[in-house]
Amino acid sequence: MEIEKLFSAFVILVFAFILSHFTKRTVDYVLVAFSHRISKKQILSKTKTLRLLLKSVSSGIIYFIAFLTILSQFGINIVPVLTGAGILGLGFSLGAQTLFKDVIAGFFIIVEDQFNVGDKVKIGAFKGGVEKISLRTTVLRDEKGNLIFIPNSEILSVVRLK
Repeated sequence: MEIEKLFSAFVILVFAFILSHFTKRTVDYVLVAFSHRISKKQILSKTKTLRLLLKSVSSGIIYFIAFLTILSQFGINIVPVLTGAGILGLGFSLGAQTLFKDVIAGFFIIVEDQFNVGDKVKIGAFKGGVEKISLRTTVLRDEKGNLIFIPNSEILSVVRLK
């Protein structure tokens, strides 16, 4: 009986891995096909940013669902787990207000097209090329090759450089 549960958990993990891989490939296929039709550099870098974001979020959701499914396979009632996660999430959210500010600011940076991966920008005292934009941080590479990690909630103004 336990071997069947372990085998079932293994199958669920393999399925989650395959589904995650398939989802990432689909996102790449759709957005890369879309980007071939566009010639503007600004929109191309935005599709790259969206592609990275969608792949990350979709994998997280798939593996979370797989985790809950495995718990239910072992006879663990996931309703209290979800309830406990909700209560824990509420407590965590009170302590992680900066994280939420970063995420909200990152969302608006991406949606409002303030800057994109590949743009040259000046953010506060830092100047460089945008290497990565996530919901939490923006990563710049300065002229010396240093990586600068800036929490999105601390970005008060941005200057796009030519």
